[in-house]
Amino acid sequence: MTVVSCVSLVSPVGYSAAATCAALRAGIAAFEELDYRDRMAMPIRGARVDAIAPSRRGRERLRMLARLVLEHIEPDIGAALPWAQMPLILCTRDKETPGAQLNGMFSDLRFPDGSAVNGRRTAHIAAGQTSSFAALMQARKMLGEGAPACLVLAIDSLIDARTLAWLDRHVRLKTSETTDGLIPGEAACLAVVSHRPMTPRHVAVRGLGLGAETATAINEEPFRANGLAGALKTALAEARTEMHEVAFRFSDVSGESYAFEELALAQVRNMRKTRPTQPIWHPADCIGDTGAAAGLIQLAWAEQAFGRGYAPGDLAALHSSSMAFAGRAAAIVSA
Repeated sequence: MTVVSCVSLVSPVGYSAAATCAALRAGIAAFEELDYRDRMAMPIRGARVDAIAPSRRGRERLRMLARLVLEHIEPDIGAALPWAQMPLILCTRDKETPGAQLNGMFSDLRFPDGSAVNGRRTAHIAAGQTSSFAALMQARKMLGEGAPACLVLAIDSLIDARTLAWLDRHVRLKTSETTDGLIPGEAACLAVVSHRPMTPRHVAVRGLGLGAETATAINEEPFRANGLAGALKTALAEARTEMHEVAFRFSDVSGESYAFEELALAQVRNMRKTRPTQPIWHPADCIGDTGAAAGLIQLAWAEQAFGRGYAPGDLAALHSSSMAFAGRAAAIVSA
């Protein structure tokens, strides 16, 4: 069994996992007009981290997110973890998505024990929304090779002129002319993956599945949700459970109808018995599309829901799709 603990989370609605998830549960949104305009010269709405000035752009904005997520690690947790012994897996946007360069993002940044972040990057997964789930798979391998635990750091910001222009060009950005689109956001999350709990709050990953989809949001391939349905099937089989036994679901769906249809198809193709209710929680309702950080945010919210007793059941399913590309992923988690 793999255990995941969220040790730090910075989002547009909070600077900790507890604060962010409380805001998500209450439905507190952080959308505002950004200093960018769409192709119709109208302001773009998005969700940004207030602690980072709008003038901080590109690589510097990502670096500030990294700095904030390290600064907001709770002292007790920071003192308890073996930082120097844990390999680091970095999760960022898809390689094909335009955006800031990552070079120099970790210069001068350090973990709570004083060890340098720069040079500790054991693995780099550039797969956008599915990065966190691919990182869990990689962490499992590292744990099997003897690592006491692994760090997964997911950082992304869609609030970048190059990213926004690319989304707008592919008609994927919610604008004054396009209602079927996403709202850009940003976030950073740091989690510890281990075989045994290393912090007071944690979530157990019972099953994990990765898939690939040929029909994406930017092509004309026939759409049957094969990638996400297959990933979910694999996760359910590994967890030795059935879809109807899952009490609730998380998703990184951020406003596009394609994504909602994919989510529904993946559920239908794996459901063998009926269930009265199976609610879906969408972090993007409050903080927009957070890209590579979306997967760990789902895990953090599941951890908080189980730990604080407001989860509607014992099992949750997590879903992730890199809408413009092939990557699909799913996980089954419990307290």
